[in-house]
Amino acid sequence: MSRAMVVGIHACLAVMLAGCVAKPPLARPEAVVFDCQNGEVLRVRFVAEPASAVLMRAQSEISLPQQPSGSGFIYSNGPNTIRGKGDALTVEIGRMLPIQCQARS
Repeated sequence: MSRAMVVGIHACLAVMLAGCVAKPPLARPEAVVFDCQNGEVLRVRFVAEPASAVLMRAQSEISLPQQPSGSGFIYSNGPNTIRGKGDALTVEIGRMLPIQCQARS
């Protein structure tokens, strides 16, 4: 492979990666509504910068920083965690049993 090809490939990769990193944050992120098995309706607002989510449950809002995940997503502040994949969401609040939820279509 010639030096010119290698440089060209690196230039293309740099442009592609820059496009991935330079996503503008959402001005007003919309909340996703979840219906839960216990009858609750929860809302989660996902925020791009800083990478976090706000869990809206009853009359409270809980800010949750994004955590590393091998698959799906996890947001947690320690005692409160939401994790999910696709439309499914599991909510863990303190020592309560996990709440299973599904996003509205």
